[in-house]
Amino acid sequence: MPLESGADQPVRPGEQVSVSVGLQGAVDNGDRVFSGAFTADGRMRMNDPHVTAVMTISCTAAPRSYEVRIGSGGDPNPSEVTRLWGNVRVAPAEETERAACARRISELPPELREERWPADAEWPASPWDVRSVRAGGEMTATDGLGMGGDGGVTLASPVFTRPVVMHGAKRVSAVVRIRCDAKPGLYTVAWREKGRPSKVWARLRVAEAACPFSCVMVKRGRRALGIREGGTPEPGVRVPVFPATP
Repeated sequence: MPLESGADQPVRPGEQVSVSVGLQGAVDNGDRVFSGAFTADGRMRMNDPHVTAVMTISCTAAPRSYEVRIGSGGDPNPSEVTRLWGNVRVAPAEETERAACARRISELPPELREERWPADAEWPASPWDVRSVRAGGEMTATDGLGMGGDGGVTLASPVFTRPVVMHGAKRVSAVVRIRCDAKPGLYTVAWREKGRPSKVWARLRVAEAACPFSCVMVKRGRRALGIREGGTPEPGVRVPVFPATP
């Protein structure tokens, strides 16, 4: 049930409400949406062209009106400045309804954490910016926050053909190639920096190769020519040069 800005929305225990704001609004990905009527705070997640949060009305919420506010990302802070979005007005409920509410909430699926960013945004825009790529395909990973130094960060994933080192003067990036035999599914990308613990930095979703046989043959051909997965010849290997066709 959408909760519009400034609304006083009637709700019942166990119902879910959503808050959506356009990308040009004053709300950011990761901002917190909270109320005394919710079972837990919601988090704004990118769902192009909006950021959206979904919350559940608590089965034990007393029948009255509650403010719904939006705060910055991170944990609650007594000194943070929050924004009033609207109100939810919880209706009275009998004990039988509250008992059924508890069962219904326990059966709800886990929160969908995957985010859908604009296609022209650099990847990853956040750790849950899940983009799709076919087996055998390539993606460019860019450190948009400028956390890593040139040559100081290695990215690794079970679906990469090999770990890759990020390079760049101001912002580091790397091209990652997906294995031809990678199974469809969701995978994590690890950020490895010398002297620091490894962390999950990004996620991607692998789709089946458009032509698995062609993918494998291209891979074998690259190996035969002594070309690394990163796109450069192995040291000491002479790559044949073919004359141009007149």
